[in-house]
Amino acid sequence: MTERATETIAAVVVTYNRKDLLIECLGSLLGQSRPLDALYVVDNDSTDGTYDRLLDRGWIAPIETPGAEPAETVRRAPLPAFAGRALETHYVRLPENTGGAGGFHEGMKRAVAAGFDWLWVMDDDLRAAADALAVLVEKKEALESAGHRPFLLNCLVLAKEQADGDRLACPLQELTDAGHPRMRVYHWRLSEVQDKTEDGLYRWACPFNGTFVPARAVAEVGLPNREFFIEGDEKDFLWRVAGKYELYTVVASRVFHPASRVLPFNWKQYYHIRNMLVINRHFNFTALRNLKLVAVSLARGARHGRRGIRLVWYAVQDGLRGRLGKRDDVFAWLDGS
Repeated sequence: MTERATETIAAVVVTYNRKDLLIECLGSLLGQSRPLDALYVVDNDSTDGTYDRLLDRGWIAPIETPGAEPAETVRRAPLPAFAGRALETHYVRLPENTGGAGGFHEGMKRAVAAGFDWLWVMDDDLRAAADALAVLVEKKEALESAGHRPFLLNCLVLAKEQADGDRLACPLQELTDAGHPRMRVYHWRLSEVQDKTEDGLYRWACPFNGTFVPARAVAEVGLPNREFFIEGDEKDFLWRVAGKYELYTVVASRVFHPASRVLPFNWKQYYHIRNMLVINRHFNFTALRNLKLVAVSLARGARHGRRGIRLVWYAVQDGLRGRLGKRDDVFAWLDGS
């Protein structure tokens, strides 16, 4: 990719049937003190009026011929706070729900192909502090000036529901010297890792929650694997990047996200179990990690009788075989049909 005097940045936001959260997310991106050069909104065939809401606000251009292929519109709008600057907003409407994996695959593919240097990647339920991007760029430039080896940066992901600036929505884990996540180590408060933070950086990243990705990393390791559908595509991408790049959370770059919670035992559990078995291949003690995952999953599944055991069994089989993709029959397994 040709070097520019000023590198360009495109945000990639994936959405599905969460128009109110999306509006909040996009509003925070439009209000950044360091303006974006482009914004990609990838809509996974939402049915809740997302398109109409964005159109009514004048944030996107209308789609003329929606059909069986992804449709993209582009609108350039001036940024009032920055004289002479315009934001290029790409609205990408997918013909079906491809999950977060398919959405990020499509959005990042288009942003990289368009020649943007850095991608700021997030879900639709994220809200960024007004200086979040400016802080990322400042830290990026400082690391580059110091001759630091290639890196990926992440915002600090704080819980929306907490106002103390300490509670995290996504836990910060720890890396071993070999670069593997330490087992059973999860920090849910910023204060727990202050002594492990150096020059405003913590050695970890919570992918696709305000993740600042150099486009060259995508060229080296590939796009997110859309075959994950939901759950884990961001982790798989992160650990592919981690083989070549350092991972850091920039503590002063703040974004806000709903706090993580235990997923109910529903059809999404199939994808979680299956995909984590695939992701565990990136790490040390793979067999031990898999054994723990299977044991916990079977215990949860057993509470739902035969249908729960069946869902876990199929997830484990497919995960160990590396069989990915969207599975429409997962609903039948859970319903007992």
